[in-house]
Amino acid sequence: MNALVRSALVATLALQSACVSMVASKYQPGLANAEILSRQLDAAPLRVGRFSADPKLDSKPLNVRGSTLSGGEDGKFSTYLRDALSTELRTAGRLDDNAASEISGELLQNRLNSGGAAAGDGQATVQARFVIKRDGAQVYDRTLTADHHWPSSFMGPIAIPAAFDNYTATVQKLLQQLFSDPQFERATAR
Repeated sequence: MNALVRSALVATLALQSACVSMVASKYQPGLANAEILSRQLDAAPLRVGRFSADPKLDSKPLNVRGSTLSGGEDGKFSTYLRDALSTELRTAGRLDDNAASEISGELLQNRLNSGGAAAGDGQATVQARFVIKRDGAQVYDRTLTADHHWPSSFMGPIAIPAAFDNYTATVQKLLQQLFSDPQFERATAR
């Protein structure tokens, strides 16, 4: 391929992958999470408390090939995680604003990579600390990390939306770890 054709192809691809700024899509509960929560027959309801993160981590959009992804409705990723947890608990019938047990959390890591301009794996990491208190006494304190990989594309218009969608899948995996944790099940038992 001669240099002129190659330059035209690169320019066309660059135009196709124009920068986009998005807010993370509305969280959808995971089927695996619903199954796990439904098997916990002796589980008490939970209320969802405060979720936080370092301000540099919480409000900093994730950058994917010049496009950015922001967190929840307020732009914070701790809010997105809190809302995701609330959605999962609500779907399973386990959310109760008056429950004796409260779950809170802190977002510790938040990374998203579409695999770069060359084809390769996309990767996301979300790490959070979850704390459950029952009647004011701490009964659960764990830090969990979800790493998620997916096939990426050389083409920005394919890779960028895939990365944004897979961020949500990473949050689902993190919550699946939480719900699958035997200590979580014991801490939320009636």
